[in-house]
Amino acid sequence: MAFISLSTLTFNPTDGIFIGDVFGFILALPISLFLAYWLSAVKNHVAVVIGAFVGVLLGFLILLAWAGPLITNTDMSGANGGSVFFAAILLCSILGVVLAMTTDLLIARRNKRDYVRQAAEVHEKP
Repeated sequence: MAFISLSTLTFNPTDGIFIGDVFGFILALPISLFLAYWLSAVKNHVAVVIGAFVGVLLGFLILLAWAGPLITNTDMSGANGGSVFFAAILLCSILGVVLAMTTDLLIARRNKRDYVRQAAEVHEKP
């Protein structure tokens, strides 16, 4: 069984894959934070925005570990900065919105009485 220690994690900030991933992360961040804020149905928007930020950061790290030299010390074959840039925009945005929606549902479930629709009152004519 192979374990990954912190000493095997490599980080090269001048690599094209890292640069593409960073710029994709930067562009995906306002997209997912904006969508998380405006699609949220809960009163505490800050928690949902933090959930979106964690999702975007998670997407950044997943893509850097998958395509870049973070774990295996070699780049994925065929990966370059441009392909990682567009993949980072899509993956980070999607994971940000998914984690924001999950946070939204967890908060709405915990504070259920604040988010239940009230039944409409029927007024009879005299």
